[in-house]
Amino acid sequence: MLHTRPGPRLLALLGVGLVFIFYRPGADPSLVQSVLLPLIGLLSAWYLTGSVVAVTLTIVLLAGAHSDLDGTTVAETLIYPALAVIAFAVLLTTLLLRFRNAMQRRREARRRQQQDGP
Repeated sequence: MLHTRPGPRLLALLGVGLVFIFYRPGADPSLVQSVLLPLIGLLSAWYLTGSVVAVTLTIVLLAGAHSDLDGTTVAETLIYPALAVIAFAVLLTTLLLRFRNAMQRRREARRRQQQDGP
């Protein structure tokens, strides 16, 4: 669902803007730089696009790429891998439910067609 109310949309745009201004890849591995700003950016993007699949796929790819089980920060060793696993589960569940609903609609359409048929 695409959100169109101007107030929340402006806040989401502000969130994306904050990420562009303050996020510095390779900067100090603080919790703000490594978790908080990317999370604000992803939530803002989700609000603006309304696409759970696009945002969860992005989370899986980015969190997976930044995961390092032998890393030195909590974000690399724990938070990013957990985000990747959770986002993958949400993505898989969403896609499976959409597939199941599409199959159910097709079955119902075939039943109606057979009942209305010759």
